[in-house]
This record gives sequence, C-alpha cells and structure tokens, in this order.
Amino acid sequence: MANDNGLIDQYEELQNKKKELEIKEEELKKEIIKLSQEKNATLLFGTHKKCSIKEYIKLIYPEDKTLIVNLIREKGLYDKFSSINYFKLGPAIRKGDIDKEISNLTKQEKAFRLSLKDIK
Repeated sequence: MANDNGLIDQYEELQNKKKELEIKEEELKKEIIKLSQEKNATLLFGTHKKCSIKEYIKLIYPEDKTLIVNLIREKGLYDKFSSINYFKLGPAIRKGDIDKEISNLTKQEKAFRLSLKDIK
C-alpha cells in the first residue's frame, strides 16, 4: 500500500483542523451571544471588525412530516410550498429513469467528492 506522497495524510489533517475550528467557532458564537445579552447590545466591536447579533425565530419541523404535508395539500397550498427534490431527481436523470424532455433541460459535468476513512 503506497503512501500517495502524503496527500491523504495532509487532507486528513486539514479535515481534523476544520472540525476543531468549527467547534471553536460555535463556542465563540455562544460567548459572543452571551456577551451581547449581558450588555443588552446588538452590535459588538473587535479591533478590525464589528459583529451584528440578531435574534430570530427558528422553525423546527416535526420529524414525521406526513401530517404537515397532508394539511398543506388539504388547504390547497402544496404547489406553492413544494419544491424539486434534487437528491432524488439527480440520480433519476443520471440513470435515464426520467423523461428525456426533462433531462434535456439539464447538463452533466464531472465533479469529485473526497472522503476519508480509517485504515483497518
């Protein structure tokens, strides 16, 4: 098994650093929010940047969406609030399982996704 010039190890290291940074970023956000609440301020200042803190209402939908979808349909709102499921449509187009008139409106290009897994 070749080491592939250390590229995989470098990629793994960056992925780990990215995770660490995301955790640190979330911790800092919480501290900034706490400070803004203590100061009753929506704007805080750093040396080079200012930070605006805006509270908003986040909606959390039920895990089982059957009831909400059925109610939206019953009220005649489904067409207004439904959207294309690209995660299902994409594979159907790639496999040729969709009408050509629809698939001809799209284009396909090569892309790459990398993922890391532990060596066993």
